[in-house]
Amino acid sequence: MAHVQHNAKLNQLLIDVGRSLLQYVGHCSSWSSRSQAAIEQEFPKVVAIQEHHIAQLAELLKERRWTIDFGGFPATYTDLHFLSLKYLLKIILVNQNLVLAELDEALHTCVDDPEAAALIGEILASERQITEKLQSMSISAAGAAA
Repeated sequence: MAHVQHNAKLNQLLIDVGRSLLQYVGHCSSWSSRSQAAIEQEFPKVVAIQEHHIAQLAELLKERRWTIDFGGFPATYTDLHFLSLKYLLKIILVNQNLVLAELDEALHTCVDDPEAAALIGEILASERQITEKLQSMSISAAGAAA
């Protein structure tokens, strides 16, 4: 099957998305000021959308009987506990752009695997929306502090 050669790439995407800074911050303790309460309420929704992408990638790999490696968070993330969400949003956006680049590259790599390409394309479009939402949240956080 042609798609078997792309399973390793799909698993790497699962790790890149699943161990993104957005996911890490979604599971660690950050704080925000009262003026940023709306951002604090929206943030878990964005994390949940990305979690759905992880589940979609895992499901495709499971259907293909691929041994899934979920990877681990980078050790550098451990210094990011108890920081403001406003501050973390800037760093998350940098990481999110790396995730978008990986997805875009994978879309081109998996062009001969229609099932994988369709899923990656769908996830890429949604991750772009996540990035736009995070940018909007970052702008709102900066405005709330002013």
